[in-house]
Formats: sequence, structure tokens, C-alpha cells
Amino acid sequence: MVELHGWITFRETYKVFIEEEAHIDLLIRKIQEEINNLSWFKPKIEAQNGDWFIQFSIYANRINPQILEVFKLCRKIAEGSYGLIYLYDDEDTNGNENAFQVFSLARGELTNKKDFYLSPVIPTIEDKDESLEN
Repeated sequence: MVELHGWITFRETYKVFIEEEAHIDLLIRKIQEEINNLSWFKPKIEAQNGDWFIQFSIYANRINPQILEVFKLCRKIAEGSYGLIYLYDDEDTNGNENAFQVFSLARGELTNKKDFYLSPVIPTIEDKDESLEN
């Protein structure tokens, strides 16, 4: 089972700016075109108070790599974009089957960090299933 929660705020650059971003509309259109090319994961781009973003939650049987593709295309098109993905995959084969993984997007870099708030899932969130030990 996969549980995933995330968001990205779109910014043209990570440099300080005084005026509205000059090319944000063009960047948003370009990001939307790339999202439309994905076959499975198509988050909706929204705007509030002058900022553009996506937010999403997914519960699925298996992880789909298109989720991270959205973060990768955002860092390529709009390097100032930033956000987080919180991912729990109880079938992870890299030693994270009992932990949330945190993917952080900032300054054009996508990094995988340890979660200290909800991990380890057992016993932080759930009790150990004692019936599995017999």
C-alpha cells in the first residue's frame, strides 16, 4: 500500500524579486503541458492570492514513478519552485518499508530525506502485529 501527500509552489527563480514574476504564466502553461503528457498522474494546477501550486494525496496499491517526474519537470522548467512529498510504501525494497520518505524540492534540487515525525511507522503510528510472530 502506498500513501503519498505532497505539494509544490511554482516560482520562476529562487532569487529575491520585487515585482510579480514576469514569465510565470508561460511557465505554468509549460508545466501544465508536461503534466498533460503523463499517462497516470495529472495533478491540477491552482492559484490563490497570486501564487500557483499543486497539492495532492494518493492512496494506491503500488508506487508510480510519474509522481517524482512532476517534481523533476518543475525543477527543470521553474527552478525556484519548492515543495514536499511525504511517501509511505509498505512494500519498499530499499529498507524504507517501515518509514515515511520525504522528498524535498528547493533551489532546483530534489533530495530524499529521513522523516523524524511519523517514522518508524511501527510503533509511532501502529502497533506491531503480534499474530505474525507465531
